Formats: sequence, C-alpha cells, structure tokens
Amino acid sequence: MEKLSGWGLEDDVVVKETHLSRRPTRRSAPIAIASVAVLFVFSVIYWSDAMGLAAYLPASRDAVFGQGEYWRLATTMLVHADVQHFLSNSIVLGVLALLLYGYYGASVFPAATLLLGTIVTGIAIYTYPATTHLVGASGLVYWMAGFWLCLYLLIERRFGLGKRVFRAIGFGCIVLVPTAIEPNVSYRTHFIGFVVGVLFGLVYFQRHKARLRASERVVFER
Repeated sequence: MEKLSGWGLEDDVVVKETHLSRRPTRRSAPIAIASVAVLFVFSVIYWSDAMGLAAYLPASRDAVFGQGEYWRLATTMLVHADVQHFLSNSIVLGVLALLLYGYYGASVFPAATLLLGTIVTGIAIYTYPATTHLVGASGLVYWMAGFWLCLYLLIERRFGLGKRVFRAIGFGCIVLVPTAIEPNVSYRTHFIGFVVGVLFGLVYFQRHKARLRASERVVFER
C-alpha cells in the first residue's frame, strides 16, 4: 500500500480505499453484453453481405478521405474478417467495456470510446496505402486498455507504485500481447490506439482528479 507522508508531524497516511475499490455499477454487465452483440450483428452482416451492405462497412484511406465516406471510420470497427477475429476482439472488449462503464460511466464508454476510436482508425488508415482496408475493433480495444491501465496506475494507491506497475504489465501481457505475429494484423493500429488511450487517460485524470481522489479512504499510522 502507498503511504502519503506530510499530513501530520509523525503520521503516515495509508490509502485503504480508492475509486476502484467498489464494484462496477450493476448496469455494466448488460452494457458489455450489448456491446459485444453489436459487434456480432455487424460482423454477421459483413460476412453474409446482408442487403448488399458489406461493401459499405470497411474503411480505407481512399474511401474515407478521398470519397468523403466518413461513416466508415465507425462501421469498420464493428466488422471482423472472420469468427476467430471477432472472438479475439469481442472477449477483451466485453471485459474492458464492463470496467470503463462500471467505473467511469457512459461519458467514457461508449461516448468517448467511440469518438476516440474513430480518430484512432482515421490516423491508422491514413498511414496505409489508399486502397488498404482495415476492419475490426483492435484499435478500439487497445485504446480502452491504454485508458484503463493509465487510470489504474494513477488511482489505485492502495498498492505501491511498483506493485501497480507489475500488475499493469501482467494485465497487458495477458490481454494485449499476441501469442504469434501475423502478417495480416495491423499492429500499427494497436500501437496508435494504446498511445491515444494513455494520453486521454492523463487528460481525464487531470480534469477529474479531485472527484477521483475524493473516493479515497485513508488511515493515519505512526
């Protein structure tokens, strides 16, 4: 646990509870399930080309910035190449959706998540050849993970910084690090999403620091 000195002449202030000590709100699970269901529905539409919509869902630099079809920045995050691609993203997205909505509310997930996810997608596709299509929620997932880990390190002061870093690395290795390098996976998008998530986490913490710190319960130890 982290000790905060300087509150008394000979006392150390030990953080016993933080904003992350409570359980996520009850609506978190339904929100997470609904989010995964949306991915599944759009992916099925893409796989089956229902109503001839498949061609209008993925994003490329030419389609978005050349032809002005900006809706693709959102829809391309919802479709996946195949079932394996869907499962690899949806499980992690479901967990992170539960955490982000449960602890930070709808303003972070889904609102900020979708907005920043489209920006991540736009940055990523702009770095690829004009006709290269990117599909999947990977950039979104890495954004969510970057935001969550950044806030975890800043908020969870029940544990010392070293232990927080160790736990964050462990979470990242389990959730984010691939078991194999695949040539058709856009690791560039993963990196962009994670960096943007961390940066937004820093901004969010600074703007809401007083409220987040107000959730702390501390005790004095001599």
